[in-house]
Amino acid sequence: MSTDEPGPGATRQPPPTGPRAGYERSVDESVRGRLREVLGPRSVGVIVAVLMVQLLFIASYVGAFHKPQPHAITVDVVSNNGWQGYVANKLNAIDGKPVAAFASSDRAESTKELREGRRQAVYLFNPKGTQDTLLVNSAEGSSITAAVDAIFSQVASSQKRTLKTQDVVPVQAGDSRGLTSFYLVVGWLVGGYLLASLLGVRGGMRARNFRRMLWRLAGCAAYAVVSGIGGALVVGPLIGALNGHFWAVAGVGMLVSLTASVFTMGMEALFGIVGIGVSILLFVVLGNPSAGGAYGYELLPTLWRVVGRWLPNGAGVDSIRSIVYLGGDSLGLHLGVLAWWLLLGLLSFFLVSNNTYWGFRRDDASPTAGQDTLPEAGRHGAQR
Repeated sequence: MSTDEPGPGATRQPPPTGPRAGYERSVDESVRGRLREVLGPRSVGVIVAVLMVQLLFIASYVGAFHKPQPHAITVDVVSNNGWQGYVANKLNAIDGKPVAAFASSDRAESTKELREGRRQAVYLFNPKGTQDTLLVNSAEGSSITAAVDAIFSQVASSQKRTLKTQDVVPVQAGDSRGLTSFYLVVGWLVGGYLLASLLGVRGGMRARNFRRMLWRLAGCAAYAVVSGIGGALVVGPLIGALNGHFWAVAGVGMLVSLTASVFTMGMEALFGIVGIGVSILLFVVLGNPSAGGAYGYELLPTLWRVVGRWLPNGAGVDSIRSIVYLGGDSLGLHLGVLAWWLLLGLLSFFLVSNNTYWGFRRDDASPTAGQDTLPEAGRHGAQR
């Protein structure tokens, strides 16, 4: 007979009532306990932290975009008989220094530097007439092209001259305003740090042992491969925004996604759940507005202009533009920036794991920590 069934003379107990274990009814909770939960230090700390991230987000985006001003846009002035130096000096004397002009007498070399992204424009000054030509590179971003065109149109008008603009590196038909690379990199970064964040929330900010840590890294690597290929498929064959260079674009995507996820896991290992906020501050609050997307670096305020190229966002955008439009110029530098952030995440992740799993730090500092012990009764029995 099953021991679960009551005996002949036993009475069946009614099923228990009330909330499940671990819960309680509202009427059973004291007002003081409720206030302690809502207004306690941990709850207030979370609210303050979220508020600070929100305010920093607003300040970063509005600060970067509220008043774009051209600053030291590099331009070659091409002419002869000393006119190139004279015109370059006049351009460099403009209030606010919107351009940094260099004298040149070699149109072919200046055009080559423009195609490779080392110059933002080339100004062909014609000393024998009143019409000049401005060569631009819209692949560097439509905001830079528009700013250069506006500056030189104003200069030409003030000197009673006319200006003709030629785009030597036009963007592809599906890449409106040259923003596809920016949104592509943002998507890769969001996927990378979301993956690491959800893995941390589900399985703990730190893996329970070294092998689980390696499995997390392997999972992030596998995700990065699929993410990079998937992003390249979407913007290439499916939509037609960036055609060509499929595997090179996918490779950059793999590196960008892996960098975001590994860096986030490193921050989680160092700071716990606060590490997710650190990644959001880096990738979203500071990285996105300074990545040269909506506005090129030369139009951003000093902070964003200085840091933009050295963050994963800017390095990823520059890598895609270099591959698709600029013949790979400076690609090694951009990939090196991404690799540096990836290495920083790996070092954080491995060093914390070293302290946690290899014996330098233990939750229980007693000499018998981790050893099997007998129950109290078992010890007495063993002594006898």
